[in-house]
Amino acid sequence: MSEREQYDNEVVDLFCEHRGVMEGFLIRRGVPRQVAEEIVNDVFAALRLRWDRLRHENCMAYAYRIATNECNKWWRQEGQHEERRLHGDFDVPDDRDEYQEIVNRIYLGQALQELSPRERETVLRRFINQRSVKETADDMGVSEGAVKGYTRDALRKLQEKADGQITSSGEEQ
Repeated sequence: MSEREQYDNEVVDLFCEHRGVMEGFLIRRGVPRQVAEEIVNDVFAALRLRWDRLRHENCMAYAYRIATNECNKWWRQEGQHEERRLHGDFDVPDDRDEYQEIVNRIYLGQALQELSPRERETVLRRFINQRSVKETADDMGVSEGAVKGYTRDALRKLQEKADGQITSSGEEQ
């Protein structure tokens, strides 16, 4: 058996022995199972690349350091995605058909009418006119905190309205 094959076998054995524990480690930190599995695979791939230097040291400490760094990186990316979602930078699917777009506009129009005038104005300025919190506050003559409050309340009401349009089977009412 060549040295390369021996290293491969050692890393595979280590992977089989520690995979479940490391996935649990990541899942307890809030990483979804599928992402945790990918991170674990990447960790052991990185171990294999450095196996000739790590095999006689505490390689699992190194592995957990990589896993922790990847977990932190995933959370930073997830936080940036959530930040964009909360501030109106939505990724709208390109393949929506015309009918669904019309239905969505009808529901949105109805839902907007149920908001207070300030909430409606805030939503229109922030998301339709794509204005920042500061610009919206200046336009409306209120504080940035008030704009954030109106936005939060309006989005909560719109979400409740949207949830009411979907039955438990996932079909529109």
